[in-house]
Amino acid sequence: MRIAPTFMRFGSFEIFKPHDPMTGGAGPSIGLKDKMLPPMLNYLLKYHCPEISSEFDGDETLPQQYKILFENIVRSTARLASLWQCYGFCHGVLNTDNLSVMGVTIDYGPFAWMEHHDPDFICNHSDQDRGRYRYKAQPDICKWNLEKLAEALDPILDIEFSTNLIREQYDIMYLDFWTTRMAQKLGFLITEPVEPASIGTSRPTFKDSEFR
Repeated sequence: MRIAPTFMRFGSFEIFKPHDPMTGGAGPSIGLKDKMLPPMLNYLLKYHCPEISSEFDGDETLPQQYKILFENIVRSTARLASLWQCYGFCHGVLNTDNLSVMGVTIDYGPFAWMEHHDPDFICNHSDQDRGRYRYKAQPDICKWNLEKLAEALDPILDIEFSTNLIREQYDIMYLDFWTTRMAQKLGFLITEPVEPASIGTSRPTFKDSEFR
């Protein structure tokens, strides 16, 4: 039995995709994006993120609520990816239909735990040739999937805002979560964040309760 707060995934918002010029395929709800996408986002706000909607009044604030909702999805996805990497968990099939908007692990079929550290560990036999979902690739695959979600939400959520948020904040969020959890595993308490030069200097502020 599969249990999750909701089974709404990144892929749930790709049902409006237009015809692909290469494959000819299209989403099952093509042409219904303007009608269906806002109710889907509003459902998430009402039933799964009430702390966001409770701070705003009126439909005119919905664009701002959507931005906060997307930022939460980016943060929870970065945290999930960091936890997988900290504990050696490999999902195996990280397409957009297998990433939850709630930042929880769902639909893991050929998953595995590494017996020893191997950055190129592949747990899915059907992924052996490409290694797209190998252990070390998981954080970047999650980031790529967030970009696909941003495309699916445009123009209800401005894609310039969402893609800039991913590119500027995802790596920083991931590093914050990963560094803190790994330090805890080693028995250390971080009082000053580690900031590799390749990441940049902009940092989000997190509550201690998110880590401890």
